[in-house]
Amino acid sequence: MTTRNPKTLVIHIGDHKTGTTTIQNALAADCVRIEGAKLLYPAKLNHNYLMGHITADDRGESAPKVKPGQLGLAALSDHIRNSTADYVVLSGEVFENVPAPRFKEIVERYFSSSVDRIRIVAYVRPHAQRILSSYAEQVKIGWFRGSMQDFFQHNWESRRFHFSSRFEKWRECFGEDFILRPMIREELKSGSVLADFAHVAFDGFPCELDDFPSENQSLGLRELALLHFLQGQYQDKPKWLRHTLGWEIARRIGAMAQPEGGKPLKLAMSRDLADRIALSYEEDAKKVDAEFFDGRPLMRRALIDMQDRAVAAPQSLNASDYFDEEHLRNLTVVAALVHDMLNVKHPWPAYFHRHRIQDVRRFKLRKASSMGSAAALVHVEKGPLYTGALGD
Repeated sequence: MTTRNPKTLVIHIGDHKTGTTTIQNALAADCVRIEGAKLLYPAKLNHNYLMGHITADDRGESAPKVKPGQLGLAALSDHIRNSTADYVVLSGEVFENVPAPRFKEIVERYFSSSVDRIRIVAYVRPHAQRILSSYAEQVKIGWFRGSMQDFFQHNWESRRFHFSSRFEKWRECFGEDFILRPMIREELKSGSVLADFAHVAFDGFPCELDDFPSENQSLGLRELALLHFLQGQYQDKPKWLRHTLGWEIARRIGAMAQPEGGKPLKLAMSRDLADRIALSYEEDAKKVDAEFFDGRPLMRRALIDMQDRAVAAPQSLNASDYFDEEHLRNLTVVAALVHDMLNVKHPWPAYFHRHRIQDVRRFKLRKASSMGSAAALVHVEKGPLYTGALGD
């Protein structure tokens, strides 16, 4: 007699800057196969769009109109219930912004009757490393224009990077079904966040993992200064347009071969700021280590590591320090041209975001071609129809 595996819903809640794009792209492109179990990932890329549905639920409003390839909370619950998958994964780094008690309400109302068990998986990047990577991301997408020191101060006041109390609330709500993993390469299974996630999420079942081209890699300092300059021309544009435009420019930069002459200089933290962060977050680091990592000083060592790798003085993101006057003139002309083109009424954020969807589809097509079978395009359990329309 064959024993059925319990149907498990794994909800991956981030955090931001912890390899979420790597995990989501791999799942969306059918790069993860579990030996002896079926997997369902009902999304073209991720489930960040569900944040709008949760917000509407909070306000007692009608849910947003779903776009092609998306399912609202109730429809998603039905889809999971009707699935014969052993494991279902939902992934959205925006979920880190939902208070744990509220998220539990959503989970219990919509998903508890659709599966046998629910597991919440999160990754945490150590404090100083998270500040560094988040600052670079915010510069790239045009959401922050100040210095790294300003960014630290802003987030210190908002307590965004105080991790212990937030994760303790998740554990209070979900108990042992909440799993927190350190985003520290030496601590990840095989040094890979994808391999680590698969091992943790799927109960240690052996998995076959295909490589998906890396995305959202950190830019070199010169390229980041370029993005800082270009985003300065678009500050009058809507927030999400700047976000998707910054992502698309960075993706295209990353797809181009690096010129010969060694690795590009990377953004680094100044020693003064690293020292300040180490002092500011020491207690929070100790609490996270004690509560989630068996007292191993993972988060505390990471603070020291950033101090050791810090540079003497803050680095410049002033484009004139990296590009001569003629380059800046040409960049300004092109930026002005793009600015005027964006004045045309069009769903530009969806247009730029669609390129990421198309990359996943092209990867799946190449994989199918290499296997010599169109069947490779069909997941073990297929999600909703994905049309790749502009409404992505």
